[in-house]
This record gives sequence, C-alpha cells and structure tokens, in this order.
Amino acid sequence: MRARVVWAAAAIAAAVACSSCAARAAADSVYTSLRESDCHPPPPEAAASYEQRDLGVQQCPAPAGWQLLLASSDANTWVDIRGATVAWSAERAIVYEMPIGLFPSVDTATNVEWRRDGRGTLTAVIVRVLAQDRESLTTQQSRVFVARVTPTTICVIGRAATAAEARALADGTRGC
Repeated sequence: MRARVVWAAAAIAAAVACSSCAARAAADSVYTSLRESDCHPPPPEAAASYEQRDLGVQQCPAPAGWQLLLASSDANTWVDIRGATVAWSAERAIVYEMPIGLFPSVDTATNVEWRRDGRGTLTAVIVRVLAQDRESLTTQQSRVFVARVTPTTICVIGRAATAAEARALADGTRGC
C-alpha cells in the first residue's frame, strides 16, 4: 500500500513538474501558401469591404482558427489576418509606415510562416516582402516582416534581412 502511495505521489510530482515542459519546448513553424493556385475568393461577406475600397482579395490557407487574406491594390499587396477575436491588416506597415522600396508587395512565391510556442499557440507571423529599389529601378529588395500575434492583438514588431533573423525576432520577447 505504501509503495502505491509513494508511486502515485511521484507520478503526480512528475506531472506537475512537467506541466511547464511544453512551455519550454522549442518553438516551431507551420507554413501556408500565398500562391494563386492555393488561394480562392473569400466568402461574399468578407469580400464586400475590399470591393468597397476597390481592392482585390483572395483567401489563402491558414492554421485552424485563423483566416489569411491576400489583399491587393493596383500597386501593392499585403496580408490581412483574422482570428476569433482579432482582425489585422499589414497594409499600413508594409505600404506606408515601413516600406522597403517602391511598390512593396508580399512575395506570393514564398510561404507565410506561422510561429508557435512549445504549447502550439500561435505567437508570430513571418511574411517576405519585395519592393523595387529606389536607387536602381531594375533591382528588387527583400525584407521579412514579423508580426506578434496574441489572442487580442497583432502588430508588426520588426523586419529582418533573413528568415533566421526573423525567427529569432519572432521567438523573442518583443511585444506590441
């Protein structure tokens, strides 16, 4: 009987101690496509607000519980992300606040990287943006934008030159 109690106590202690194991587990990524062949028109109620602004929009694959919209004007493209309690557009950051050159647009040939913590909770979104160089109009520039994601907020926390730098930023502590 005493052995069972000791074993049960040890099992409970191990479970409690390891309840934070998932939190310490390494972050990982889920990738979704922005390629035209993988995206489709969104439901009419989602498309209406874009049509009112004379914008194009496509719904692209996203992790469960999230919606990824690829929005476009005549000169730019960006992503909009919607969750159960949050909606966010990258337009302001990509096109107006942090443009990397002329005609900045999301690189639809690359995937969107959705970063998750060790518990599988979405923590950041990483998107590559291309733009025409201001000095040499025949050259393109590329940067990777990183947005912090919480259940109630999404915001750009920075941009990086490489995917590795973007992942380090995404996995860091910088918040909105």
